[in-house]
Amino acid sequence: MDTYTIIPMTRKHAYEISKWQYDDIYSFYNRPVADKPTTDADTPIDNFFVVCDNNQTLIGHFHFGPEGQIPTIENFDYTRDYLDIGLGLRPELCGQGYGTQFAALGIEFARKHYGAKKFRLSVAAFNERAQKVYEKIGFQKTSEVTNSYFKNKFYIMALE
Repeated sequence: MDTYTIIPMTRKHAYEISKWQYDDIYSFYNRPVADKPTTDADTPIDNFFVVCDNNQTLIGHFHFGPEGQIPTIENFDYTRDYLDIGLGLRPELCGQGYGTQFAALGIEFARKHYGAKKFRLSVAAFNERAQKVYEKIGFQKTSEVTNSYFKNKFYIMALE
């Protein structure tokens, strides 16, 4: 993951990402495969970005702002003084030691692209692997919430 490019996500990229399949408990992140785009396939999606290696293989994605928030039963107050981040790493790269570098790449991109200084993300409580990655780069758990769609526990984590 030494050479990478971050570019705006298109519908074509989103379709490719929808085909990713995670194993075991991480299958929670599997989604139904999207319809293959027939029109506007190369139109960028606002605040969504993909990371490609030097072979133009998708290795992950980031999304920023409200797209990085989750709906909560507790109606968590997503104050505007943080930039919310959502991210995903290609399944076969998970658990291979790339997480910290990948997450830090997203933070650095957000600092430059959005001018953000404070960040927030939501992580499933069962995903201890991701929590360790986020803590390594300085995130701290600030709240526990319940996802109102999936009904499972999440931690809100912040980096200041």
